Amino acid sequence: MNSPEKYPLQSYLQTVVINRDLSLVSSTDLKSFAEMSDKTLKAAQIFMGALPIISVYPFLQKYFVKGIVVGSVKG
Repeated sequence: MNSPEKYPLQSYLQTVVINRDLSLVSSTDLKSFAEMSDKTLKAAQIFMGALPIISVYPFLQKYFVKGIVVGSVKG
């Protein structure tokens, strides 16, 4: 994929974290970025990647359970 608009969520988040564009950041925000560790950024990336799944799963849970029950019945 050549255009960032078509990247999957995980790839897009990785490019955002790795290639931080600091040209539009104020000096106070720049200081707070300097104080952040890489672990904080990775944790934020993991949370943002899992958020869509966590928000959709409760609504689709009955279909997952139904599929597991149908698949487990033999005979």
